[in-house]
Amino acid sequence: MSDFLFLFRGGEPRPDLSPSEMEKYMNKWRAWIGELAQAGKFKAGNPLESEGKVVAGKKQLVTDGPFAEAKEVVGGYLIVTAKDLKAATQLAKGCPIYENGGSTEVRAIVEMQ
Repeated sequence: MSDFLFLFRGGEPRPDLSPSEMEKYMNKWRAWIGELAQAGKFKAGNPLESEGKVVAGKKQLVTDGPFAEAKEVVGGYLIVTAKDLKAATQLAKGCPIYENGGSTEVRAIVEMQ
């Protein structure tokens, strides 16, 4: 078994959702993560604040960010355990983010020795 990182991009709920519709959408996330946890696949994960800083280059220039198109901004992450990349990708298909046009990047976490 290996660890995999799910990076969630875009897929923000529509701003016109009623409070009950928003609750239904969030319950889908809770249910999906709960299923992963119950199967022993969930290790960690959280949404991310939209505000942040970017440190770049040899001079370590600090700027406000991230500034990318909304569909490109990483909004959260999960760390899961799976047999291989194919199995991790299959787990990612259960995510509710796709209902709102979002995407999930699935990456193996390399264990450093």
